[in-house]
Amino acid sequence: MKRSLVLCSAGIFALTLLTGCSSSSDETAADASSANAPSSNAPTASDAAQSSIDASTTSQAPVDTSTVIATNEFTVPGHKDDKVTVGIQSLKVEGKTMTLQYVLTPDFSSVSDSESISIYDMFSNNSPHTTLVDRENLKEYRVISDTGRTWASDSVLTSTINHEPVIWWGVYAAPEDGNESFDIRVIDSMPEFNDVPVTR
Repeated sequence: MKRSLVLCSAGIFALTLLTGCSSSSDETAADASSANAPSSNAPTASDAAQSSIDASTTSQAPVDTSTVIATNEFTVPGHKDDKVTVGIQSLKVEGKTMTLQYVLTPDFSSVSDSESISIYDMFSNNSPHTTLVDRENLKEYRVISDTGRTWASDSVLTSTINHEPVIWWGVYAAPEDGNESFDIRVIDSMPEFNDVPVTR
């Protein structure tokens, strides 16, 4: 009888130990799972992407104006006290396309020097419709547009502040006639840039 009680007690003790181990293991696994679960306050991938977009549209890298080859100025249509200086930087052919790049520097009396000015603002709530003119062959080249998307700087999101330059670029079809230069019409109210050289 005593032997049966001893065996029974040993069995209960062993069962208690097993149950305790199992419970401890489960709690550890639950703690680990909880630690690996995303916090409701942690940034998500979409948050990071949005931050990247915000940073790219609100801050501009310094613009090197030392490569400007010709400048001109126009008055913003409908805003006689707001002016923009245009500085042509390059017109470069690469394969089947040609890229024009120029610098825009606003001088707006209508806004403070700390207020953001987009390229869209500089062209009086329009995107630039800059045309490359080939008078010898009676042709004009316009920025490539594909299914409603224009191959050019985003005029609304690309911005700067007063007296600080910002870059506009646009992609055109490569010249059909091996042109060495083009006349560039940035905006109708400003004289054209004549004989801007093509680089290859």
